[in-house]
Amino acid sequence: MKEWWNRLVLWQKFAAVGTGALFVLLLVWLAIHTQSQQVTDGRAWIREQAAKDPAELTSALAQKRTAELKQAYSEGKISYSALLPDYAMIGDSRAAALAEYQILDGDRDIAVIGTDCQDIPNQLERITALQPANLIVSYGINDVQHNLGGSPEGFAQVYESYIQQAAKAAPGARVFVTSILDVSPAVIEQYPQYGNLGQYNEQLKAMCERNHWVFIDSGSLNAEIQDNLESDGIHLAPDMCLKWAESIVDAVGEAE
Repeated sequence: MKEWWNRLVLWQKFAAVGTGALFVLLLVWLAIHTQSQQVTDGRAWIREQAAKDPAELTSALAQKRTAELKQAYSEGKISYSALLPDYAMIGDSRAAALAEYQILDGDRDIAVIGTDCQDIPNQLERITALQPANLIVSYGINDVQHNLGGSPEGFAQVYESYIQQAAKAAPGARVFVTSILDVSPAVIEQYPQYGNLGQYNEQLKAMCERNHWVFIDSGSLNAEIQDNLESDGIHLAPDMCLKWAESIVDAVGEAE
């Protein structure tokens, strides 16, 4: 290398040095330009986010986080329960099945088999201990069978009074109330009041609106529920439990 340099005449040496210097300057310019462009893009992104409605921005970030968590779940990196941020779930056997099938955490899904909403006072101590950010309430299947309240409107009034007790036990929690999914035609034949689940859900939605609770409408699952019920025509098969849990996770994520 040294011999090659010594053989060069003076103008060739100047040319070589000049070319090298020019190359270095070009690299420096590219680095500065790239950094400047990144700063410009970053400032533009900040201005764009600042112009958004805070609620819209919060919702978008929550949905992004939910999508990332779902991806992590699909890759086996986390349990499904991790998709729900700081929650407690109370309810009947349908809700309890989510813990039974290990979809949700049994320490936070504290639903009790065979109960209706009149069991909520028995859960207040556990709700108080958990102090969840998100309280998911899922009764109805036994309440309708027992004809609690005497009508869809009467049931909603009874249900409302008990949910209010649960909400007071966790004053910082957002309250979510699930819709009542369909049962089989055979069950409706035995208990005709199940044929009015649409009216029951309308009353539950109105109940949520007047209390500023979130109504989780999973009615789209009814299109495939008949093929995904257990033999009793009431309880959900494992695959349907997972789909139902997904609708709950989506609703909680969108409400953040």
